[in-house]
Amino acid sequence: MTEIGIQPIVDIVALTLQTGFVGDRSDGLRPASLLLIAKPESGKTTTISKYGRHKFVYYADEITSTTIIHDVIPQAQGKNPTIRFVVIPDILNSIEKSTTTKMPLLNTLKSMTDEGITKIKTAFKSHPELIKPVKCGLISAITSKGFYEKGRYSVKNDLARIGFLSRMIPFSYRYPITKVATIYNFVIGGITEEDNTIIERNKVIKRKIRTQHGIKIYKKNPDLFRQLIPISEDLGKQSDSYGIRVQKNLQKLCYANAYMHKRDKINQEDIDKILDLSVYMNMEFKPMM
Repeated sequence: MTEIGIQPIVDIVALTLQTGFVGDRSDGLRPASLLLIAKPESGKTTTISKYGRHKFVYYADEITSTTIIHDVIPQAQGKNPTIRFVVIPDILNSIEKSTTTKMPLLNTLKSMTDEGITKIKTAFKSHPELIKPVKCGLISAITSKGFYEKGRYSVKNDLARIGFLSRMIPFSYRYPITKVATIYNFVIGGITEEDNTIIERNKVIKRKIRTQHGIKIYKKNPDLFRQLIPISEDLGKQSDSYGIRVQKNLQKLCYANAYMHKRDKINQEDIDKILDLSVYMNMEFKPMM
């Protein structure tokens, strides 16, 4: 997919990944999770594939609960885990093939992204109880049709039904006609001066992820964080929850932005960054200009 005007996607993926290295004293290490939702050819997989590959990421085109138990958890334990994120470019690849593997996977991911995995039970082997809950963030994507298709049995309803939807930040968008036209002109080699202006204005800035041993602890700022509550409440309504998990994730994104800019305290700039990105933190598919 041509990289024209995907900066908000790059930014939300980078900030989400950065949450693997920040926290506060009450929440500790619990990275945020993200689900990109848009039509095919909207830059979801391209962005995740290009900007989501890091040493602290378990990247897989397809994954099962067994894979998480045997390959992810051993590397995601301790104060300085090797793996802090699971990245799946298209979540449908892992959940649409078999009903028998779908729910075990979703339930494993659900635990992994919030309270953490403490006990592992499989059909053929018993595993020792983990000393501390193992937590990882999740970044994935799905097409808008794949998210809503099948009505009451849709992926959206499945995720909401088991309480998983409230644990991820949904990030939906669509391309306006003008941007689609520019991409077509780029593809066919018929770029106009106006197109060149659009492309120049929409050049992607890659965000550098900072890593460290353990996590950087930030102090909460109630006055600043209060500005995020309306977003949390709106997202809570969309996932049939109160939005409290959303609020925690948004605060993590603020810490991430501060850490990315080498600041020890959050400030209004961090809140403003999240407020800017919050235009797409919903399931309303607003145009990405």
